[in-house]
Amino acid sequence: SEGITKKEAMYINQSLTFLEQVIIAVADRKREHVPFRQSKLTHVLKNSIGGNCNTVMIANIWGESAQLEETISTLRFGTRMMCVANEPLQNVHKQWYQRRVRGWYW
Repeated sequence: SEGITKKEAMYINQSLTFLEQVIIAVADRKREHVPFRQSKLTHVLKNSIGGNCNTVMIANIWGESAQLEETISTLRFGTRMMCVANEPLQNVHKQWYQRRVRGWYW
């Protein structure tokens, strides 16, 4: 049981590291490549991070001194997320829209 928990924690930390790399790449407008395919998490969140939708990030922090390091890390991550700019647009399929305008329906 202890080995399985340790392995799961390792995978979670690895995914979060890849997520941070993606956020840094998206926030840097000069970068051409964003490594979305490094993990399943970043691939699934591709449209939400700097993509075509509104995204809300909620940062949970602790007020206890024992959790100070985690709180600072979370706040730094939130600050990086604020640098990501999304441009939400309405998704309209051209072919469906043309049929609808002309009065065609399935």
